[in-house]
Amino acid sequence: MDEVIDWLTLYNHRRLHPTLGNVSPMRFEASWHAGQSKNAA
Repeated sequence: MDEVIDWLTLYNHRRLHPTLGNVSPMRFEASWHAGQSKNAA
């Protein structure tokens, strides 16, 4: 089970994704949410 958690942590928090502008999925999501709150204000 620890191997799965390690892989998920790598994949979602540290691995850079070319289709997301070479950022991690977590950073991409945080940036997207920040942009949405600016648009709503």
